[in-house]
Amino acid sequence: MNIADDSTAIIIGSGGGIGKALKQELFKENYYRKIICFSKTNDIQLDITDENAIMKVTNELKRKNIKINLLINAVGYLHDKNFFPEKKISEISNDYLINSFKLNSIGHALIIKYFNSLFSEKEKSFLVCLSARVGSISDNYLGGWYGYRASKAALNQIVRSASIELKRKKPNLVLASVHPGTVYTKLSKPFIKESKCFSTNESAKKILKTIYKLTKEDSGKFIDYQGKVIPY
Repeated sequence: MNIADDSTAIIIGSGGGIGKALKQELFKENYYRKIICFSKTNDIQLDITDENAIMKVTNELKRKNIKINLLINAVGYLHDKNFFPEKKISEISNDYLINSFKLNSIGHALIIKYFNSLFSEKEKSFLVCLSARVGSISDNYLGGWYGYRASKAALNQIVRSASIELKRKKPNLVLASVHPGTVYTKLSKPFIKESKCFSTNESAKKILKTIYKLTKEDSGKFIDYQGKVIPY
């Protein structure tokens, strides 16, 4: 892969399972001259629900004349000590829904809003949001998980709409939602068996391999870790 000498990759959510693995894999690949990582818990501090903080970060990157070749937003929310995904509609919680949309939809939209100006207009580049297959409306046969499903579906729509707009300004920018597969992380641990899913390192390798194969025609698509299109 041909990468410019002043190339920059950014991982947002580098404190999470997949984000940390993506960070490690990028350093192993050594494609990019600069690798900048953001997280609420480690690396450069950034809360994607804090619009002012995002604006400050992007202004600082502009001041340093940073141009981004790859950005992966790996932030995601499924549960915490107070909330678990709903099995029935009677379990829907206002607070859980708000948390889901803040972290799975709105935060990603804010990252696209502010970081898109840092991408080159001439060089091919990638802005990827990690989504989830359960965000597909047409692929929903089990129901449940209302907040997670709805917030990921909203993310996919945000990516689709932004890709249409940005094609006019940044024709070489590929903006996509990517399903990382079923990955054994703290996020997924309560719901899956380790033997039936990818490790974070395996997932990171598959994600990056798929991203590097994307073309301008893939911008706005919702795809899985193999590059296959998932229906909205």
